[in-house]
Amino acid sequence: MSDGVAYLDEYFSRQFQDHTARYGPPEADTVDSALEYEFADALGDDGDEADELIEGVVTRGAMGCLYGDSNSGKTFLAIDTACAIARGIPWMGRNVEPGMVVYLAAESPASVRRRLRAYHRHHGCRVPNFAIVKSPIDLYNGAADTKRIIDLVAKLEQDTGQKCALVIGDTLSRLCAGANENSGEDMSIVVRHVDRIREACGAHFLLIHHTGKDAARGMRGWSGMRAAIDTEISVSIDDATGAHAAEITKQRDIPGKGDRIGFRLHVVEMGVGKWGKPITSCVVTNADAPPKPAKGKRESEIAGAITELLTSRGAGMKRGAIADHFDGRYRDTSVFREIRKLLETGRLREAVGIVAVVQP
Repeated sequence: MSDGVAYLDEYFSRQFQDHTARYGPPEADTVDSALEYEFADALGDDGDEADELIEGVVTRGAMGCLYGDSNSGKTFLAIDTACAIARGIPWMGRNVEPGMVVYLAAESPASVRRRLRAYHRHHGCRVPNFAIVKSPIDLYNGAADTKRIIDLVAKLEQDTGQKCALVIGDTLSRLCAGANENSGEDMSIVVRHVDRIREACGAHFLLIHHTGKDAARGMRGWSGMRAAIDTEISVSIDDATGAHAAEITKQRDIPGKGDRIGFRLHVVEMGVGKWGKPITSCVVTNADAPPKPAKGKRESEIAGAITELLTSRGAGMKRGAIADHFDGRYRDTSVFREIRKLLETGRLREAVGIVAVVQP
């Protein structure tokens, strides 16, 4: 053996040992397995249609990501969605394929339990076929937890007689502690483990994630994550109205990209706490989606002055009266133009000639 060949042999052996020490040994079912293939002319006329789990939203056996800023309502929405699947009832007016839900509550099992209790109280029911995994989950350092999830799903399916339809990972950052979210090398490991789970279980794997510092740029971390997922849903709140929106920003196999699903958070009183103060949680209720904000545009100085004027008055005004108020400060044409824009975006409403701020 030449020195060069010996060096390469030693190098790759060392690389394999380092990888095994960090990520665990290769999975047995992927070693020395032949590649599967088929010829195009042998394909039938159908058979590869996406199996929709929620009409126009998510498909069975795929990977999705529901992301949003803190307090955007993303976890409440995920739980409401999961409950509809577990109960086999329509969700936001859309058809649902029923099945078991496995919720990986890696961030806060207590919070998930409290929100489910609020759901029970509000809807007067007990949600069946909904398993909350309370143990920590690691989909980055080795494959042990990946196998544990697959084994648990198989056991629950055998015990309940229900096929698992949805696995929720709450949140992505808690499922991959120690990984660099901006690193393709690190996050591709997480994606590989998620892929193994969804393929083995035949269930949709929905990750709950956060936005980055610039919410307009989408979810936080490695840009390749978006390419890896099949469905991406952005959750936001309109501060002016208090209404929330879940917008489907990516859809690989079914129509629906661009759909905006509106909802509000309804407060549910759960009892009285240790110091005599009420304990509350929230549930999702259907609502119209707020208008989509103009991309990359901030509210103008004139628009801000108009909304401030109407808010401080606590009453509406005619367009001409608003322009008169700003006479000498802004041109009438500029005021009328900003009023029109505010009406178009839903920040203002007009009735019988009176313009007023839309209250939450």
